[in-house]
Amino acid sequence: MKQKIYSSFLFSKLGVFLFFVLISLGSKAQDIHFTNFRMAPLSVNPALTGSFKGSYRISSIYRDQWRSIDNSRPYATPFISGEYNIAGGLLLDQDWISGGLSFQRDQSGSLNFRNQMTALNVGYHIGLDKNYLNVFSVGITYGNMTRGVNLQGITGEILDNTAPGTTPSPGMIFSGIGGAPGEEQRTRSFSTLSIGVAYKATLDNGSLIRFGVNAGHVNNPNASIFSGGRDSISVGGPRPGEQRDSFGPKIVLHGEGSFLMTDKVRINPAILFQSQRGFREIAIQSTADYMLNPEKQMTVIGGLGYRIGDAIELIGGIQIKDLKIQLSYDVTTSSLTQAGGGAFELALGYIGRIYKTPQVKPVIFCPRL
Repeated sequence: MKQKIYSSFLFSKLGVFLFFVLISLGSKAQDIHFTNFRMAPLSVNPALTGSFKGSYRISSIYRDQWRSIDNSRPYATPFISGEYNIAGGLLLDQDWISGGLSFQRDQSGSLNFRNQMTALNVGYHIGLDKNYLNVFSVGITYGNMTRGVNLQGITGEILDNTAPGTTPSPGMIFSGIGGAPGEEQRTRSFSTLSIGVAYKATLDNGSLIRFGVNAGHVNNPNASIFSGGRDSISVGGPRPGEQRDSFGPKIVLHGEGSFLMTDKVRINPAILFQSQRGFREIAIQSTADYMLNPEKQMTVIGGLGYRIGDAIELIGGIQIKDLKIQLSYDVTTSSLTQAGGGAFELALGYIGRIYKTPQVKPVIFCPRL
């Protein structure tokens, strides 16, 4: 049996790195996900760009997880976006167009493996009635994405412990990732395109229902940092007819409601389904809003969720007028519990309104009246 060991890099950290990189690169990883996905609508569906009552909206989330693996370099994911409702009455009497910018960065562990994207989002909305009680929306996201890894400290290869001349067992094969002499970073940039649609219905009592679908990465970009030859990572190899280096298309289905139960209580159920390269994720959650102080428009928020096969979601927050702050903690229920427990998120959202000063023409009264 042969075994290659490196003195220049601790095996424990390399093992953790391999675990997550093999999942994210060799297995066509999913995009980032958030427990507070309703606080980051542009991360779910570009058709939600501008789908709010107001002039502009600012959204942000910071996710922190698996900190016990390496306290100095946590697995951190910040997201921030800004949207503005630009103009209405373009093609129809009850339509409007919206624009938005979003930025996200996913940074993982000691080798600083990262995904970063800056995106332009455009939404077009059509009110199906004069009161905008039913709205159909379509949106497009065009983003520039960069993936990268720190190559310092990696000088060799890890192979399956197999006898010479035998075929390695199916599973993890990791070889030749080390950079050229003097090469500290390796990155790859590519463009990605997503298209989505959504529908929102407002009920007579002020309750609402919204659902939509988003087709992400429809251009199927090549996203591999280590492509072929001496830079290869695989887990079982590509599927028949697939390009191993492609990022892979993504389908997102989402639905949510906000139901007025009493004058002070709202129930807000939601579901999110994501599928990408054979990986699937289903998150089901519900929060309750309680109007604590009607005069100050202060509402407290609490709820639970479950990401099937992965984590129980604990959610809480507060909203004062148009500012909303929400916290969550994921209690990991899968085997990843051994990687450091749960995940923490802090989410902020603000909707602003710009009111134009009316232009009042002076009235001159006739002196004879």
